[in-house]
Amino acid sequence: CGYVGFDPCVERRMMAGCDLLLMPSQFEPCGLPQMYAQMYGTLPVVHETGGLKDSVKGLWDDSQLDVATGFLFGGFNEGAMKHTLYTALSTFHHRKEAFKRMQSNAMRMSFYWPTAMDEYEKHVDWTMEGW
Repeated sequence: CGYVGFDPCVERRMMAGCDLLLMPSQFEPCGLPQMYAQMYGTLPVVHETGGLKDSVKGLWDDSQLDVATGFLFGGFNEGAMKHTLYTALSTFHHRKEAFKRMQSNAMRMSFYWPTAMDEYEKHVDWTMEGW
């Protein structure tokens, strides 16, 4: 699917209609599309950096199946991205129950800012106690 320009209605429809979102940003301090995608059950395939790494829980093996919300790749190169994209597509086509579980996990994620701020404050307090 392709679209030139930006329209929030089109963005929401695209997110809701996809199974996977490829977001191979080299640098991403925060990123909102991967959060929106998870809300709709669209699993992100992202480069393991910044806010993408913080907001997507990767499926590295079946032990993470209860928390996984997407697919991450390390090393910003074509081979790593292709391998992870292949893993995501293989999961979609051949492990439907695992993919559905990941979609459910993703839709249950909470990116509520006051909760994130509370967590941040805990880390600041912990750091300050060590001084």
